Parts: sequence; C-alpha cells; structure tokens
Amino acid sequence: MKRILFFSLVLLNACNFSSVSEKSQSLFDGKTIEGWHLYNEPTTSSIWFVEDGLLTCDPAHDGTYGDLVTDLAFEGDYTFSCEWKVGSGGNSGIFIHVLESQAYAAPWMSAVEYQILDHSDSTNHNYNDPMRMSGALYGFQDLPEELPYHQNGWNKALIQVQGEVLTFFLNDVQTAKVDFASRAWKAQVKASKFAQYAGFGQSRKGAISLQAWKGRVQFRNLQITN
Repeated sequence: MKRILFFSLVLLNACNFSSVSEKSQSLFDGKTIEGWHLYNEPTTSSIWFVEDGLLTCDPAHDGTYGDLVTDLAFEGDYTFSCEWKVGSGGNSGIFIHVLESQAYAAPWMSAVEYQILDHSDSTNHNYNDPMRMSGALYGFQDLPEELPYHQNGWNKALIQVQGEVLTFFLNDVQTAKVDFASRAWKAQVKASKFAQYAGFGQSRKGAISLQAWKGRVQFRNLQITN
C-alpha cells in the first residue's frame, strides 16, 4: 500500500510540475487591445485596432502612427508565437526585450527585430536583401535558401528565448539563431548601424513590440509560453 501511495504521489507531482513548467498566456483577447499600448505614449489612441477578431494596424485608420508594445515586460526563458498576415507593400516586425524609454524614440533602437514583409514588393523597400526578408533577424543574418513564406496568407512566427540564445522560426522552419554572449554577435552590432544606440540588444528583460512601418498588417493567436 505504501509503495502504491508513493508512486501515486510521484505521478501527481510530475503532472503538477508539467502544468507549472509550461504555462501559456494569451496576449490578445480578440476583442480589445487591452494589455498593449502605443510605444512611449500609453494613453494615446493609435492606428492599432481590432477588426473581425484580429489585431490590426492600418495607416488609414484614425489615430496616432506608431509601434505597439505590451504593458508587461518579459524575462527569462520563454517562447512567443503568433500568426501574421501583411498587406500589399507592407512592412512590419516583432521586437523582443524592448526598453520603453524616452531615451529611445522607437523599439528598434533598443531591441532586435523579427522581420515581417510583403515579399511581392521587397525590391521597393528592402532591396531584396536576405537579411531583411520575413523571418530574418533584421540586418544581421541571411535567411535559409528555402523559405516557407505564404504570400497573401497567414504565416506563423515563433521566437524562442533561452538564456543568451535567441532563435527565430517562420512556419516551423528555423530562420535565425544568435548567442548574445558571443564575440561574433558583439562584433556584428559594433559594425552595424545599431552601434550608435547605447544598450542595443543588451537587455534580457523588456516588452514585446509590433511594428507599424508601412502598410497594413494583422495578427492573431499571440501567446507567451514559459
């Protein structure tokens, strides 16, 4: 009887540990933009709104132009995932560990970017650069040759933060990986246009941001798992 009780407790604890160790949190309720605000302007109405259950950015919409950020800051190991669809000529992105401060006019000055782009118009605004296409670690790493991008459809972004290592996926295919503690990464930043911004890519705690850069973009199923 004692042995049966012991194994029952072990099984129960294992189940409880599993449920605690992997918790998912939705960052969008499909009805409001509660939990998000305009970068550096928490009370300002913006061009971000909800349309048919989708988090939508449209420059034609009434409101202030700017990037959206989470009210919460995230740290430690976690996975952020979402689905996105970009309009014709659209250009957007996702930023991780954003420092919201008047010292930075926009999220891209402090945080690395997961690029989102309409590939049909890539030569117009990103020079067909493999470091600036969807799924790329913007400006730092070339994409794989075969990229599973869905033109005019929904694409899935997945971003993993594990210690100092950041990994990007587009439609379940790894598109970028970087070790922030490595000499190679530090050398890349030093040689880039981002070197002029003190602290760029250095924070391991910060908000998640969605970029309003050009055109219309929509998001759904935004989640954090840790």
